[in-house]
This record gives sequence, C-alpha cells and structure tokens, in this order.
Amino acid sequence: MGIDTLQDVRDVTIISFTIAGTVLFLVGIVLSVVVGGMTFATVRKVRSVVSENVHPTLENVRETTENVRGTVAFISDHAVTPVVRTYGVFAGARRFIVVVSRFRRRSGD
Repeated sequence: MGIDTLQDVRDVTIISFTIAGTVLFLVGIVLSVVVGGMTFATVRKVRSVVSENVHPTLENVRETTENVRGTVAFISDHAVTPVVRTYGVFAGARRFIVVVSRFRRRSGD
C-alpha cells in the first residue's frame, strides 16, 4: 500500500493538512482559553491590590485636605483678617489726612 500515483500524493497531503489544521485549531482554542483565564485572574488581582492600597491612601489624602482647610481658615481668621483690617484703618486714616489737608490748602489760598 504505497503512494504510487499523483492522486494518492494529493489525497495524503489533503488528509495531512486537514489533521494538522484541526490540531492547531484545537491548540489555539486551548491557548486562548488559558490566556483569557489568566487575564481575568490578573485583572481581579490588580483590582483587589489597588482597592486595598489606594483606598486607605485616598482616605489619608482626604484627612490631610481637611486639616489643611482648617489650618487655612484658622490662619485667615486669626492672622490675615486682623492685619488687613488694621492696614485698612491706617490707609483710610492716611487718605482722610490727605483729603483734609487739601481742604485746608484751598481754604487758605
């Protein structure tokens, strides 16, 4: 039972390529399923790590932001506002003196 004619070679080639193609197709499906499963497992693991590590960090950032906001409000109420008021009073008094001195010059001319 040998390969005697060109038709026999053709038939053996077609059968060989069909078997090889089927095997490669099945191997491709198995590899795709394995890679997909590993991808989903990796995504789940990354999400759990991120949620465990990032969530406390975000909470610390929120607390720090609230502390900074409170500190800024305290400094504004107890340091900046009195200085601005005092400067405003002195600027107003200086302007008042300038205006009054103008009236004296005009009335004295």
